[in-house]
Amino acid sequence: MHGRYQIKIKNSRNSYSFELKRNITVLRGDSGTGKTTLFRMVSDYNESGRNSGVSISCDRPVIAMEKRIWETEIERIENSIIVIDEDSKFICSKEFAKAVRHSNNYFLLITRHYLAELPISVDEIYILSGAKNKKFVPLYHEKERIFDDVKQSLLPFKPEV
Repeated sequence: MHGRYQIKIKNSRNSYSFELKRNITVLRGDSGTGKTTLFRMVSDYNESGRNSGVSISCDRPVIAMEKRIWETEIERIENSIIVIDEDSKFICSKEFAKAVRHSNNYFLLITRHYLAELPISVDEIYILSGAKNKKFVPLYHEKERIFDDVKQSLLPFKPEV
């Protein structure tokens, strides 16, 4: 998959509108901002379709990937947007990074983990803004992206100890 994908996900309580421009996008933020709600809405839609009360608008399928079956699912899924929630620690693994490199999917990773194995652009790290109508807002602004050490600019998170 190449290009940009506009995605709108909503139910009666929440609405998310965002664009994915690269194959890896990271969504970060504090507890209670709606990150896991976004994942659950996608998961509910995947399980029950419109009966879930969730609607998803996108040119490609949007799929919530559960941690227990990621290895078999990532090989099976093609040309889709895959959303992975922050309790899925496998996204920090070399195996996951290898699978992403060989995949034609886009990935929305909801996490606060250190992702040293993945080639993430600081331009594709976001936080959520808004109460009911949530939008993705870049975590780093133009002036904050100027670093002496290139590695620091690409990997702004500290590993968990």
